[in-house]
Amino acid sequence: MTTATETGRLASLLRWLGLTMILVLLLQMIAVLVGVDWSAGAARPQITRPLVALAPLGFIGLLTCLIGSRLETLQQRTTPLRVLVCVLSTLLAIGMLVTVPMPSHKDTGEASNAQNLEQGRAAVKDARAFRKDPKKVALLGEQLAQAGQLTVEATAEDKQRAAETMIDEQIAQMEAQITQVESQQTREYRQRLIGVTTTAIVLAIAFVLLALTAVI
Repeated sequence: MTTATETGRLASLLRWLGLTMILVLLLQMIAVLVGVDWSAGAARPQITRPLVALAPLGFIGLLTCLIGSRLETLQQRTTPLRVLVCVLSTLLAIGMLVTVPMPSHKDTGEASNAQNLEQGRAAVKDARAFRKDPKKVALLGEQLAQAGQLTVEATAEDKQRAAETMIDEQIAQMEAQITQVESQQTREYRQRLIGVTTTAIVLAIAFVLLALTAVI
């Protein structure tokens, strides 16, 4: 049978273990805030991802403190430590909901990648417009012939087909690159939706339940 002394020692150990994990959480959060480039436009992802990654550590630390407090004072409902657990759990729940918004496709990736994608789409549009202009296509065919990419006996139709083939190949390559970038953005969006936003919502619910448990 477990004696009251052993229970008290276990409760004290759990309490200090939980407080240690909370202290580690606070130190890690300070390190994240210090390392954020606040002048950059993408400061939010620099905060949200580490915060969601560190939140389980805080949950385990608070839960450990609460278990230690329950073991130490079974009859007393409200203690300073339980109030602290309730307050910190509430703050972390609010942080999960406020700091992590619903992501969008526009938020995925860097601004430079989005700009390159728009430039690629504009280039495809220009290439298609070029393809529909017979004069420009014929001029390109002449340039290919002068560059030695066609035989001397090449007719105007041969030059036309060669120019059209070249343009079509370039359009196909650009469209393939755009499709690849869009697929990558979609994967990153789904990864952020599940790994960050959904996780933050689940953690927020867990912190709310923990806060209620601390005072009930």
